[in-house]
Amino acid sequence: MTPANDATQESQVGRPVAVWIEDGEGMILRGVAESVTVGGAHVRLAGRPGFGRGAGVALRISFDPESPTVAATARVSWVRTEDGQAECGLEWTGVRPDVEQWLTPPN
Repeated sequence: MTPANDATQESQVGRPVAVWIEDGEGMILRGVAESVTVGGAHVRLAGRPGFGRGAGVALRISFDPESPTVAATARVSWVRTEDGQAECGLEWTGVRPDVEQWLTPPN
């Protein structure tokens, strides 16, 4: 899969979007996806995650506050803390067509 930061402008949402990440233990952590691409997402987290590299997670993504959230699953490709802020990289393992629809540029 293509890492989130390697996607072209045509295949990404260019604004931050709210996400909720649920790990295998059922813990939910809020975050803001700084980029969402056909390959995955880069998420700044609201707290320290209970998951690490390689973990499978489920997400809800709010592309538009006026629309329902979108479900996806991903594998955590990395977790780090930068300037006191936790963040992670996600690679999609199961993306519903709803996510791809948000990432497809209008014709």
